[in-house]
Amino acid sequence: MSSPSDRPLRIAFAASDRPEAQEARDRLIARYGSAPENEADVIVALGGDGFMLETLHTVMERRTPVFGMNRGSVGFLMNDYEE
Repeated sequence: MSSPSDRPLRIAFAASDRPEAQEARDRLIARYGSAPENEADVIVALGGDGFMLETLHTVMERRTPVFGMNRGSVGFLMNDYEE
């Protein structure tokens, strides 16, 4: 997927404090790299529903899309985790 300017998509990975989320973040960054959140085209939030809502609140004014993957205890709002 490319961004509007036809450059590679810039992805930022954010993780909750849970060890599972931190490990997933490290693995995804090693595989895909990571952009700073304020320069990202999309943010991948790794954690539970609370972390997803916190991440959405943080980027609400910038309107950066957030894709959540469940690496927390409650993940009703989250997608399944896959690398």
